Amino acid sequence: METSPNYLPCDGCGLPASPKHIAERVQRLKLSTRFRPVHIGVLFVALAPPVRPEDDFYSPAESKEFFDPFLEALEIPASADKSMLGPHSYTIGTARRTEFQRRGYYLAYLSECPDRMDEEPAASTIARLCPMLIRRIRFNYKPKQIAILGGELGPLRDILDKAGIPATSVSVLEIPSVGDAAAAAQFRATIMNISSASV
Repeated sequence: METSPNYLPCDGCGLPASPKHIAERVQRLKLSTRFRPVHIGVLFVALAPPVRPEDDFYSPAESKEFFDPFLEALEIPASADKSMLGPHSYTIGTARRTEFQRRGYYLAYLSECPDRMDEEPAASTIARLCPMLIRRIRFNYKPKQIAILGGELGPLRDILDKAGIPATSVSVLEIPSVGDAAAAAQFRATIMNISSASV
């Protein structure tokens, strides 16, 4: 008779997790902590990290799908990395992430793990994970402003407001597509307003 492993819940996604899953979460935490500001001015919140570890925002290799459009919309240019390019690929993207950190920005996720995110609708994920996010915001991140990335996470704004995190400090934004100058300008203007409010 087969028995399933008695896995403990992961504190990143709230689901039972294998040792491999926990090890991957710890690795993501190590990478993101390296670029965490001492004081977070603007906390960006996305749904979940990408499935492939090398595509994560804080991983040594750049994720072109998310990394470039996001940082370009924030006017953190790729040219910042040119002077840091060396024989090792870990230098790619480091200057941009450092500038992101210097501005007081930090990227976190509603679910800190990518696994099984396709198994439930975003609304269910929000309801299940919002209490953990609220605890992280209150006791760990303590940001001055919050920017929710993606309309699918829009309901999160009202939940945070009901939890005592004022809706006036929370914005919902869409990351503009590469080449969409108007959307990028609007994104930057909103972030500038958020950033000035967090000073």
